[in-house]
This record gives sequence, structure tokens and C-alpha cells, in this order.
Amino acid sequence: MGMFQSAIPASSSHSHPAAAAAHDRFEASFHHAPVGIAHVAPDGSFIDVNARFAAITGHSREALLADGFQHITHPDDLESDLAQVMRLLSGAASTYRIEKRYIRADGGIVWVALTVALIRDALDEPAYFISMIEDITEIRRARHEATRDPLTGLLNRRGFEERFERTRAQARGSGTPFTLVYLDLDSFKHINDLLGHAQGDTCLVEVARALNAATAPGDRIARIGGDEFVLLLPSTAPADLSAFLHRLRAMLSEIKVAPDWPVRCSLGAVTVESSDPRPSASLLQLADAEMFVDKRNNRAAR
Repeated sequence: MGMFQSAIPASSSHSHPAAAAAHDRFEASFHHAPVGIAHVAPDGSFIDVNARFAAITGHSREALLADGFQHITHPDDLESDLAQVMRLLSGAASTYRIEKRYIRADGGIVWVALTVALIRDALDEPAYFISMIEDITEIRRARHEATRDPLTGLLNRRGFEERFERTRAQARGSGTPFTLVYLDLDSFKHINDLLGHAQGDTCLVEVARALNAATAPGDRIARIGGDEFVLLLPSTAPADLSAFLHRLRAMLSEIKVAPDWPVRCSLGAVTVESSDPRPSASLLQLADAEMFVDKRNNRAAR
């Protein structure tokens, strides 16, 4: 039953054809809409959902009405969603739109674009939320694939550029610096020439695995060239950078592309302050230049 259905007395519907027609139009719009629609109480429990909402979320209408939206929201998305809800309740905003994940009854994940508005009663108190969702799982998958390196699964150059801009925006908001590291494998061409491209690809995959193991969950890694990688390290304080780079070299040296042939790399690191006005491309070039200084030093030392 739609939320407004009980708001129109049965006698009123029979005695006022216009009101009955309006009621019928609302019911048809709610239950047959091509997007998912839900009415949600201020405490997060579902008041009513349409068939499309149930189909997208993968839960029956009865199961949804027995629980709240918190029950089906992915734990990693719940905090940000609740923060937006509080903005509506406080009057700081009248609507919000986010992308979030729901956990389906079968355990699968569905990505949705969620738009929410708060309806207030005659006393201006929160009455209920109107939530509308669209399934964007395929869009998210295509977006993900467009920003990923197919060999290593790391970000590609496009993905790195997008993440770099987001990391800079987050740094400006928090006032904290982050570290940009440019990494190039030494003598990688010899691997391809002497051992073949298949062995070279295996080496790149192993390097990607080591980089993932060396970094924190909030860090991001990209493969932006054949044997060139970039790391964004918001979790690494400048004081800890030297120790991190030393540990990274040691982890990569444990990868053997052939007996007695460890992986060696050259590294260039730049600390990016939150107020740094330079374009992102200039900062990447600076880290690249630092990497070449390291490469010259490595050659001289061997």
C-alpha cells in the first residue's frame, strides 16, 4: 500500500472523483515506475517500496518492510549515507544523490544511484524520505574496466589521473600532505629481449602484487607505462617515506625473473602539500625527474 493511500479516506475517494483519480495516478506512478521508489521513515525503516525497488535490491517487499535501509546497505557505504541523511534532517540540504552498494539476499552486490528527498509534515517535522534508485552496476563495471590495466589490475593512466585529482581534493579538505612516488623497473627491456614477453608480463604481475602488499588500504597504485608505476600514498607521513622506499626496494628484489636475477627499480618521490598550486602534471614530471636521478645513481653504483 502506498503511503498516501491511507491519507485519502475511502469515503472521500468515492465522493470526490477528482481526488480518487489523483489517488489512482499516484498509486500507478509509485508501483509501476521504471525506477525503484521507497518511502522511508526517519528511523530508517521502510514504509513502502515498489516492485522495481525490490527487484533491484534483490529482497522481497516483505523482507524490506521488516528491516531498514541500514540492513541492506554495504557496510563501507553506510557511514557516508547516514551523514547525508543527517544533513536532510538538520535542514542543511533538501535532497542528496550518491552512488552506493546494496547487499542482495543472495549475497551479491548491486550498485545504485540513490536520490533522496525529505518530506516534512504541517509542523515542519520530518515525516518520511522519498528514495529513488537506479541500477548502475553495469555502468560501474564499465567505468572500472576503463580505468584499469588489464594485465595487472592496477589503475591505468586514466584511472591514475582521476584518482590523483581526488587525492589532491581530499588533501586540500584535510590540510594534510601526501606522497607521490614514481617507480621504474631497471633493465626491464632485457627481460623481454632475453626471456620473452610472457616472462616480462609475469614479472609485471609479480611487481603489482608486491606493490599491493607494501601499501596501505587507502593508497593507490597505477601502471602508467610498460614498466612504469606511480603510487599515491596519503597514508605515509613524510617522516616515514625513507623507510617505506627502502622496504619497497627490498620486497621487489625478492622477485626473481630468473635465477640470480632480482628485480631492481629506480624511485622518485615528491611530498605534495595540501596548498601546492602546481598542476598535477607538473608534480608527476617532478617525481619522474627524481626517479631518473635515482636511476643514474643506481647505474653508477653497479
